[in-house]
Amino acid sequence: MKTGLRLKLAAASLLVASGLFAQTSLNVTLADPLTISGAQTLANVCGYTTSNGNEYALLGAEDGMIIVDITVPTNVVQIVQIPMVNSLWKEIKVYQNYAYVTTEGSGGALQIVDLSAIPATTPGAYTYQTYTGDGAINGQLSTVHALHIDTTAGYCYLFGTNLFNGGAIFLDLNTDPYNPTYAGKYDANGYVHDGYVDNDTLFAGHIYAGTFAMVDCTNKLAPNVLAVTTTPTAFTHNTWISDDRNFLFTTDENTNSFLASFDISNPGNIQEVDRIQSQNPGSGSVVHNTHIKNNWAITSWYRDGFVITDVTRPHNLVHVGWYDTFAGSGNGMSGDWGVFPFFASGTIVATNINEGLFVCSPTYVRACYLEGNVYDSACGTPLTGVVITISSVNVTTTSDINGDYATGTPTPGTYTVTYTKPGYQTVTMNN
Repeated sequence: MKTGLRLKLAAASLLVASGLFAQTSLNVTLADPLTISGAQTLANVCGYTTSNGNEYALLGAEDGMIIVDITVPTNVVQIVQIPMVNSLWKEIKVYQNYAYVTTEGSGGALQIVDLSAIPATTPGAYTYQTYTGDGAINGQLSTVHALHIDTTAGYCYLFGTNLFNGGAIFLDLNTDPYNPTYAGKYDANGYVHDGYVDNDTLFAGHIYAGTFAMVDCTNKLAPNVLAVTTTPTAFTHNTWISDDRNFLFTTDENTNSFLASFDISNPGNIQEVDRIQSQNPGSGSVVHNTHIKNNWAITSWYRDGFVITDVTRPHNLVHVGWYDTFAGSGNGMSGDWGVFPFFASGTIVATNINEGLFVCSPTYVRACYLEGNVYDSACGTPLTGVVITISSVNVTTTSDINGDYATGTPTPGTYTVTYTKPGYQTVTMNN
């Protein structure tokens, strides 16, 4: 006879924000928006800080990289644009005093800009060039979708180029960052859309295969594939590792997609441990790029703006902040393309494709968690499919096949939690 539910709580800090999924922002305020001159579209965004501590947003604009002074977040100023081939697609990363700009515009290849001239307001004050390849790829590089820089080892990785079926290309920056040299490639698993690299380990996003590959690139001429893993909706866009390097976070760029976390501590047994949609789950929203900073994931989510997620407990991802930069919701690749959270001041910058730059001030908070296990009180069997609801707010989760559940909220409080499953008595925990 089924007599009810017995509960074992692993942690019970219950917290909930009223109207959690109906707000346009949480723990983030808009400091200053900026409309881009010439009505240009924007792609991704990066950041640069001068030796005197001034902060600049580097915008991947349609006609070339735009440099914006955001040192005073409430009074941002566009100072210069470095011309490049016209294209919607622009990605930017920084190494030392150089910006590396990629584009899918034919002939744009890789632009390298010396940022030492900041805050000069004329393009002619800046030294910049287009790298189209050297050595074995001399003059052959024409288009590049994205890039990442291994700042630990001093290599630039190019993704989705016109060479090697779109596999990754390695460029050595150690001798002269302004004049990189070709060092090798990784194309064993085909096209790489984007990726993260640190200390010679590449996490390649194979978007069309729906997988990420963990690749040891210590030997640039013979990369060693350590693991290949499928992501939740099999359209792997970008990757980023946790601060302790034991977990990988991925995004799938399609409708109703997820930010997902994977335990990569054992490359021979990589396991997904959690996944989460935007602050509007089920709306069809498309995730784009995530970044990890101090165990927060800061993620651009197209029509839902950007979201801050506490990833301290990778098996229990909890949203703790967001700013919706787009007037609308649902499926579609309009709205927030990119977000950059790594300024020392804490300022976050986000680029909308058609709406311009958003300079925001976040308040980072840690989540509180409700985690536990549900089992049959008569026989001790774990119960799957038990619905756990925190009272008065829209926070609900369901126990898994082992009877385990995990959820949380960004605001501490005392609440009632209800456990329901057909055929069992409902159990309510008060206060």
